[in-house]
Amino acid sequence: IYAYNRNHDHVLTGIKQGFIQDDNNLKRLSSCDLVILALYPEHNVQFVKENLELFKKGQVITDVSGTKTKMMSELEELLPKGVSYTSHHPMAGKETSGFLSRDAKIFKNANFLIVQGSRSIDKDEKLLREIANSLQFGKITVMDAKSHDELIAFTSQLTHVLAVALVQSDHLTMTKDATGDSYRDLTRIAKINEVMWSELFLENKEALLNKINDFEVQLEKIKSLILEGNEAELQTYLKEAKERRKAFDLY
Repeated sequence: IYAYNRNHDHVLTGIKQGFIQDDNNLKRLSSCDLVILALYPEHNVQFVKENLELFKKGQVITDVSGTKTKMMSELEELLPKGVSYTSHHPMAGKETSGFLSRDAKIFKNANFLIVQGSRSIDKDEKLLREIANSLQFGKITVMDAKSHDELIAFTSQLTHVLAVALVQSDHLTMTKDATGDSYRDLTRIAKINEVMWSELFLENKEALLNKINDFEVQLEKIKSLILEGNEAELQTYLKEAKERRKAFDLY
């Protein structure tokens, strides 16, 4: 396993800990069977543009970016003939970022999404499944880029929007003295990487705005039930949500 990082110290740490071989030499890319792009979506595209001569026939290219449609389309056009490309998304992360936030156990039982495109071939999926299984991921799902971005708009991006909006709506002076697990759990991901998430929100703007609109409809509904004092309907609404969430835990 070779690695290239703008921070050479991180690569040296990886070498000392035994999970990276050799040095921080970008030219090693040409000798790799599998290349994992681990930049932000736009930076992945820029990296490939600037280093096209390093990609060789027979390689499998993948990435771990949080949005796919625009980036995958551009990379599919850029990559040389004979290079296959299938994206993936490990559905596990933290509110912190960077090399020092690494956690080898974070993937255990997490969802793993394989995102196919026009440059995908059978061996790509086989290889990504082997990686997912060796890292102890749970469910593996195969989909296209559009389906991925619609799902992520709801399960990941909307949840970050809600966490940020909840924190920003606080006009109380003693919030920190009265919080419990509910507030802490809901706002944990508001400790956000603003550079990455701004790009992800804007890259997936259409799908995300649709999910925000869907949420606003439900927020208005529960607001109306409270305003009207409609206890029976409010209980029904809350019970429906509880049952849907309990069913979710069965998967």
